[in-house]
Amino acid sequence: MPWSLRWQLALRQTFDPGRGLSAFLSRVSMMGLILAVALLLAVLSVMNGFERDMRERILALLPHVTIQGYASEPAWQSVDEALSVVVGVRSIQPFLDADALLLRGDVATAVKVLGLERDALARYAPVLSPRDRTLSIDGVFLGGALADRLGLAVGDGLTVIAPAGRGERTPQPVRLIVEATLHTGTELDESLALVDLRSVQRLLGADVSRNGVALQLDEVFQAPRLRHQLNRTLPTVFFATDWTVSQGNLYTAIQLSRNIVGLLLLSVIAVAAFNVVSSLTLVVTDRRAPIAMLRAVGARQSDIAWIFLLQGALIGALGALIGLILGGCLALSLPSLAEAMSQWMGRPLLSTEVYPLSYLPVDLRAMDCIRLMLASLGLCLFAALLPALRASQLPIAKTLEAQG
Repeated sequence: MPWSLRWQLALRQTFDPGRGLSAFLSRVSMMGLILAVALLLAVLSVMNGFERDMRERILALLPHVTIQGYASEPAWQSVDEALSVVVGVRSIQPFLDADALLLRGDVATAVKVLGLERDALARYAPVLSPRDRTLSIDGVFLGGALADRLGLAVGDGLTVIAPAGRGERTPQPVRLIVEATLHTGTELDESLALVDLRSVQRLLGADVSRNGVALQLDEVFQAPRLRHQLNRTLPTVFFATDWTVSQGNLYTAIQLSRNIVGLLLLSVIAVAAFNVVSSLTLVVTDRRAPIAMLRAVGARQSDIAWIFLLQGALIGALGALIGLILGGCLALSLPSLAEAMSQWMGRPLLSTEVYPLSYLPVDLRAMDCIRLMLASLGLCLFAALLPALRASQLPIAKTLEAQG
């Protein structure tokens, strides 16, 4: 039997427009596979989005490695010189931070005020509102959610008070003006207060130039290795930490959730694919007479087996293709659906008080589509193997006699 005829018969069985058992079972098998692939692609795209935005939004603003300690400026300069020759370090930024209270009327909230040099604030420019603001010594860039909680807008004043510094008996309040708000869409909006380095020095009332150095790396996943290296080589007055200490559990949880959800939904695809076994087995039973007639006019056992294997491949390929298209459309529409649901409920669906992001991110990846297509096709081919062998071994005479 030529391949063209094998394909023709497989296509006829797969896309039978009739109302018989074969047509119904083929459609059921394909629909199950379509739904499973669509759901898996949509869920994977959301998990990919959380992973991507965790890496590109949160880790782009947070230091990858932090060195802290209380030392003189000459000691810090020696640290800077040692870090300047470390391979993979993109930038070295001194900072001075302090635990403080932000006061606005009778409302107060505890934050960590972070003082940076003017050039180090440039990386926050894309998330500022208004953009391209220059921070003055009496100004503060405040996280958007934090500003909303305190009822602050750009141009409003607030009081910052911190524990007394060296030689001071009482805390020294400092008056600052909100010059811009930060809208990262992440949990940083809940707690970030950026000021000029000199403002923190004035707040602490101490002659301290800095108490830490923030490092940005070319490869964020090299941070733990560099942290261990620095803790071994730096003087004991300094200690290094990295982003995996503060955010690592979150990143690991996202990765673990992605893998678990992927495994669970892949099992749904497997169930849908192996539904092809029962479907094609019933198709073989339904088509015993045509199979026997084909054998009687010269079709070989391998021809019959290939017809059912090709039918399984068609169900897998077409089901996966339609599922990928449907899943892609669903994934791309999820952010709009989440926003519409938030408006309908009258409150945010995702809040940075609970979740790392205040929106639903989506990252549709071509590699996920390729893997799903190959997995669906492979599972359906494997599932069609048993019915194909059974169809090829039907006895011709008995089958025709039973049908007659």
